[in-house]
Amino acid sequence: MKNIMLVLAIVLGFVNSAVADRGPVIWQQDVSLTQESQKAIILHNGTREVLILGTELKASTEIDLLEFIPLPSQPKVTLANSDPFKAAVRLITEKGLVFLVGDAVTKGGASGTATVPVEIRFSEKIGLHDITAIKINDIDEFARWLDGFFRGKGIEADSRRLSGVLTNARDYMKRGYNHFVFDYVKVADKTRFAEPLIYSFATEKIYYPLKTSNLIGGKGMVEMILVLPGSITDDIWQDVNRIFTLGAGVGIELSSSSKLYRTEAETLYPDSGFFGQRSKIYMQVLRYRGPYNFKDDFTHDIARLVPYAHRFQSARWQSMVKDFSPPFRAEEIRDLKEVFCPKSGDPQYIFQITDYGLDCGDFIPGEEYEVYAALFRGRVPSGIPHGWVELQKATSIKELRSKKINIDKAILKDFNDKNRISYSLENAFPDDGVRRITIADGKAGVLPLKGGKTYVSRVGFDRNRSTALVHVDHIAGPRAGVAYYVTLQKKDGEWVITTSVMEAIY
Repeated sequence: MKNIMLVLAIVLGFVNSAVADRGPVIWQQDVSLTQESQKAIILHNGTREVLILGTELKASTEIDLLEFIPLPSQPKVTLANSDPFKAAVRLITEKGLVFLVGDAVTKGGASGTATVPVEIRFSEKIGLHDITAIKINDIDEFARWLDGFFRGKGIEADSRRLSGVLTNARDYMKRGYNHFVFDYVKVADKTRFAEPLIYSFATEKIYYPLKTSNLIGGKGMVEMILVLPGSITDDIWQDVNRIFTLGAGVGIELSSSSKLYRTEAETLYPDSGFFGQRSKIYMQVLRYRGPYNFKDDFTHDIARLVPYAHRFQSARWQSMVKDFSPPFRAEEIRDLKEVFCPKSGDPQYIFQITDYGLDCGDFIPGEEYEVYAALFRGRVPSGIPHGWVELQKATSIKELRSKKINIDKAILKDFNDKNRISYSLENAFPDDGVRRITIADGKAGVLPLKGGKTYVSRVGFDRNRSTALVHVDHIAGPRAGVAYYVTLQKKDGEWVITTSVMEAIY
């Protein structure tokens, strides 16, 4: 039986390693440099990637070290102001990411083993990086530039030692990678932690440079902490022969994934605009152990991601509904519904809906939650709450017959068809960083002291999905309330209130 192991903070337990993720250039003689571990945080929003590198550096004697990293486009390079790796440790622990390894689910490893959490200790920090970003158009021109770069630093570099760098650069140029970043640092004979550097660049694929590690050789570990608009699935195993040299002593593991909210992703990279409000953000870890003898860099097409959580199927399931480890969280079940429930009438998807145990009969699509969010964010009609709102869990049962509203017949039919029965609302509103709309728990049998009760109907749409109709009803007290039919238009991708017609005053 297959088994699960918790991805503990060991995934970021820094060791006495040398450079990570970048190709080293050493010009001193008789210097020992090893690369036991590589760590990186990779964020991607579909068009841009943010690559965060932070390593512990150690050499057998004090040296000047030049590291280089090839990138697919012109990068913006900055120094991390916070500590993204500690934030990643916290998120990995909170989200309970797991690797598939043995035959029991434990917090420390496979059954019969005893483990303890790794205490992460950071060495003295180096805050000084001398960064140079260049675009290489000609390898001979690059060789001359590199020689001048060393001379400018007052260094006599052995051209024989640089031949590996030129060969590596030539290989990247043949594959269309013309942008390189050089990082010049001093490395002492005791371990020091280099402040994390952030590389931001345009690319339509998830990218991590592995072949530069071939310059050092040896063996070690590569751990990529992925924060993506979806999850990598088992189809990744189609790529292993292209990237990795397989054999004895080689291990490749893909963890489960777990959903992140934008505020959580911002603890890793504090750019509130990097992921959009409608993004489905998932965190996952890919780990490699073995020789640094890579055939290619790691690349993965964004289009191959799935917009829901990746889980491991348990072999213990007894019914039609399968068991998954770890269990799906409520917000992750919601994402599964978003993908499969609209296809519930298609026999092709009946097995996925059954396997995941999805209740599609009570499903409200995400576009309706976007309308609800816009309704209470915009210029709401008089008497309706604005901003912070608590909605009753059940939608209103409504049938619109009034001739006072000049409404498209298609919208009217869609609205009436949806509102014949009541549906249960979920916390599936757009992630704007602040949870302004909540769902009442339904336990209180009387009106709250403040706020009253607010109800919404299902949303009717026209055929183009550009006009929406919703009913909203707010009861402030036993004899105080108001109800409206509200229409909204989609303008530049956002829903905006256009008209409201009062239905009743209580």
